[in-house]
Amino acid sequence: MIPRFLALAVGALTAAALIIPASPTAAAEPSCAPDSLSVSTSAPGSPGDATQIHFDVIFTNTSSQPCALQGYPGVDLIGPDDPIWGPDYQLPQQAGDPQPVTLAPGATAASRLTFLPDPNGWVPNTIAVTLPNAPGTLETPWIAGGVPVARQDAASHPGTYVGPLHPAD
Repeated sequence: MIPRFLALAVGALTAAALIIPASPTAAAEPSCAPDSLSVSTSAPGSPGDATQIHFDVIFTNTSSQPCALQGYPGVDLIGPDDPIWGPDYQLPQQAGDPQPVTLAPGATAASRLTFLPDPNGWVPNTIAVTLPNAPGTLETPWIAGGVPVARQDAASHPGTYVGPLHPAD
């Protein structure tokens, strides 16, 4: 008798869950599409005593609707054809816990790009960015001053990487 009552109770609760509307909170914003964003960079931070240089890749919502980003952008540095590695340096991702970022029209999100400079290194021309879970690429010029990068394409712990998206400061 108890198992039958339990089965009926579970069935009634399941049916009620299907009938009761979801909470009145707003639905999640749609993912940002490349055609609704512009991309730029912040000025690089002074390396000081540090061996790495940091700057932000900044995404601005240029549309009239809010949208959301979460995760890591795909970042490729594009430049002259390196005899060993070629013209494309695909950056690895820094460890982290990406959180959703909602961008109102005109609002910005950023991803920190950290790189290891090398005075005799490779100088990219362009930063090509792919949004998480979105087709298409956005591009912006490499940072002012043409700072050379140490290519570490095959390194297991490279000094050049990209961080998760976060609200811009």
